[in-house]
Amino acid sequence: PYEDYYYRFSTRTTHSRVGRTRTALPPDSRQPVRFAFFSCQEYSHGYYNAHAAMAREDLDFVVCLGDYVYAEEYHKVGGTGVRRDKVGVAVRLNDYRAKYALYRSDKDLQLMHARFPMVTTWDDHEVLDNYAGGEKDGGLPKDKRYTNARKAAGYKAFFENMPFQPKVKNRLYRGLRFGKNVDLLMLDERQYRDDQPCNDAVAPACAEYDRPRDFLGRQQMKWTKDRLESSPAAWKIIGNELTMMPTKVLGDSFFTFDGWQGYPREREELLGHIIEKKISDVVFVTGDIHTFIAGDVNTNLGTGQNAALEFVGGSISMTTLGETDLDAGGGTVIKGNDAKPNTDPALIDALRGINPWVDVADFDHHGYGKIEARKDGLTCTLVRMPTIKSRTRKPISSEGFKYEVKRGQKSIKGQNGPKATSA
Repeated sequence: PYEDYYYRFSTRTTHSRVGRTRTALPPDSRQPVRFAFFSCQEYSHGYYNAHAAMAREDLDFVVCLGDYVYAEEYHKVGGTGVRRDKVGVAVRLNDYRAKYALYRSDKDLQLMHARFPMVTTWDDHEVLDNYAGGEKDGGLPKDKRYTNARKAAGYKAFFENMPFQPKVKNRLYRGLRFGKNVDLLMLDERQYRDDQPCNDAVAPACAEYDRPRDFLGRQQMKWTKDRLESSPAAWKIIGNELTMMPTKVLGDSFFTFDGWQGYPREREELLGHIIEKKISDVVFVTGDIHTFIAGDVNTNLGTGQNAALEFVGGSISMTTLGETDLDAGGGTVIKGNDAKPNTDPALIDALRGINPWVDVADFDHHGYGKIEARKDGLTCTLVRMPTIKSRTRKPISSEGFKYEVKRGQKSIKGQNGPKATSA
């Protein structure tokens, strides 16, 4: 337990750099646990400056919350891209393998992997944008070219390239203990889900919204509830692909239905279990939405009883809300700026008024989240990089984006407020 091991790979003519991995703390340890969490590292849109900064941290491990690769092709040099995705769109197994090879050619990503062991789950782009794994057609229109063979190819390439081999075929959800301070629950919110409701649009809830549908699925849901209820760890940290806090915009619209807000019955089931069983100190660490957000997780889509806290760690390089035109609902589109995003703080304050469970948000920057979990408290820092369009290793100030949470603390709302900022 808690031992560093060093390794390298060799061929007849060359050696790789020396890498380091570290085993977990022993079960009785009260030593603080330090890790980073990240997601959404589209290769062509920008440089992996966040990985360069992450590699300089003092961490026990890192957590990838999905979208390690992008099967699609979104950015091109001369447009919004800074480097070329020579693979293009991945459809067959060799395409998906080539995506991992391309992404792993990045020196900053290599450096991060050489420094830390990684715990990972997937999201949608390891196969195809917004697919629902429980549907025969993926819940997608025919022009998206989704097939079960394509999904199988994406899954196979994922397990070939990630440091995890499931004991049961393709079962990715699992728990990992790090001493007495952390029980890490890694979820799979893609493979077992039914299709998203309401055409996954930016729109008010439709007639089919509040109906039973699988998100985790019954087996994974039972496992999650049982693990949370039985865990003796100080902190129950949930590796969560998609935001648990609702995201609403103008006109009483939801900002799509791809996350937990599109599956309100499973959402209420899980949060209700946490409250009913009096499970304290539950923290969701989240990816997907390309935005830094920190806030409270409440029942009844944000208006009910507090159940947990949530920290959303931005994106490594995929487009932020400030870098693209934002559908703010009610027919309102807010123009973005890919080269130099600069979201008006008044807009963030207005959206936070619609989402009162949110403490702070940053629409413009890229980066990752960092956790230190101790027996008496938890620190979360949202680490933001100044740009991805040129190479840099130094984050901007963490002021307003660093949280100190005590055991038993039910809310972080107002801790770094009242001002929300993108600066």
